[in-house]
Amino acid sequence: MSEGGRVLAAAVADIHAPRYLGLFKEALSALLDAQGEPDLMLLVGDLVEKNAHERLPEVLEALEELKCPLIACFGNEEYEEDKDAYLSYGRIRWLDDESTVMELGGLKIGIIGSRGSLDRPTWWQRTHLPGIWATYKRRVKTIDALLSQLKADVVIVMTHYAPTYRTLEGERERIWPEMGCRAYEAVIERRRPHLWLHGHAHKAITLEAELGDTLVVNVSLPARKAIYTVDLRALARRARRPRGLEAFMT
Repeated sequence: MSEGGRVLAAAVADIHAPRYLGLFKEALSALLDAQGEPDLMLLVGDLVEKNAHERLPEVLEALEELKCPLIACFGNEEYEEDKDAYLSYGRIRWLDDESTVMELGGLKIGIIGSRGSLDRPTWWQRTHLPGIWATYKRRVKTIDALLSQLKADVVIVMTHYAPTYRTLEGERERIWPEMGCRAYEAVIERRRPHLWLHGHAHKAITLEAELGDTLVVNVSLPARKAIYTVDLRALARRARRPRGLEAFMT
């Protein structure tokens, strides 16, 4: 990567090691053959199956030839009570309702990572996680606040759950409220991040949607059968509509 050249970000979700580990290795090999090593790898939750954090080293082994930063958010398969077990693997920087800013190729890249929210918690969540409704509502406000404070040339949000139903087509419509949260659509309209990545929707057939200035992308490995890539420099150059009156009031 050189100053002014391509800045390649790669992203994937739902490896569910060991279930899709073989597919992940094939997809990673295809990426390296076709485009070379990315400048940034984003892991958008459910790296392992059913909280099997002891399988995380197998994911890291597949990634061992990459020298770029590895940034991840938690998914529903990485359980909150074992968060420290995941954090103990220092090669990955986990973002849990947090943001970070890094510089790549002269670009300031701002990244927010979170599990995200659901419009309707699953039956298991409703019966096992007291306060989950409030947690999901609070998380929407948290991500909105993080976006309001993030100053960068490119702003990326990654949530395991979808921020819109538009990239859930292909899944059973009646369970869309248990796969995503439309409250984030207002956040997207207000804060206008460049890119919002999610996973969780293994069977989706609509993998990308534009919400105003923001590109929303489902990077679920079972749905895409490949690792998603984007040139962040090109993303930064995308025309963005002028801000409204609020720009003159801040």
